[in-house]
Amino acid sequence: MYQPTSYDINFQFLGFPIRIHPLFWLVIALIGMPHNINNMSFFLLQVVLWIAAAFVSILVHELGHAFVFRYVYGVSSQIIFHGMGGMTVPFVPHQKRYGFFGLLCEVFLSAAGPLAGFVLAGLLAVVFTFLTIQFHGTPFENEFISSGLTVYSIIENFIMNVVTISIVWGIFNLLPIYPMDGGHISREIFSFISPRNGVANSLVLSMVVAILFAVLAVRFGVIFVAILFAYFAYQNYQELSFRSFRYR
Repeated sequence: MYQPTSYDINFQFLGFPIRIHPLFWLVIALIGMPHNINNMSFFLLQVVLWIAAAFVSILVHELGHAFVFRYVYGVSSQIIFHGMGGMTVPFVPHQKRYGFFGLLCEVFLSAAGPLAGFVLAGLLAVVFTFLTIQFHGTPFENEFISSGLTVYSIIENFIMNVVTISIVWGIFNLLPIYPMDGGHISREIFSFISPRNGVANSLVLSMVVAILFAVLAVRFGVIFVAILFAYFAYQNYQELSFRSFRYR
């Protein structure tokens, strides 16, 4: 999933190499696909706005991690967009610090992504409020002819998508499920409390939470999310089994 392909998009942003796997566009489009297709032009516009908003939200999220790698650990990194979102990969393993200060650094590294997304959502909420006060009910002259949408409504839709995705993506990533950000945080905390059994304990917690959310997702009919949580639970089970076998 993460291996480079001839269809990848590669560029640099703020000094960070960025690679976008084609599966990213496909999965994001499927997640944000509107259910009703009454107007094809409007349908396509909604999909494009959703994809653009998801890209911006996830980019800011990953930049949060990348800046911590750069300025806290002094390590260069690259950002990869793939079928399950995004990831920030250092070019060389970062040197972990020890003790309570080291724990804070590792927690901050993992939390920086969601925090960056929350900051973006807050800033855009202010912009959205300003636009609503200034232009609500005053259509721009340039309209999307076939659907009657105004430029304002397009900007409004894009901003709301970014705010929604940034908040939901941030909260989702803070769940104590490995390999998400919350899973990394719980692993660091458990390992700090119990160096010998910390990783195993964090994997057990991760499995329980992943299974719980998989069941809830099935209950609410969100099958894709249920499959994702079930996959995370299986990954954690495999790692826990491997660690148990290794240390017998």
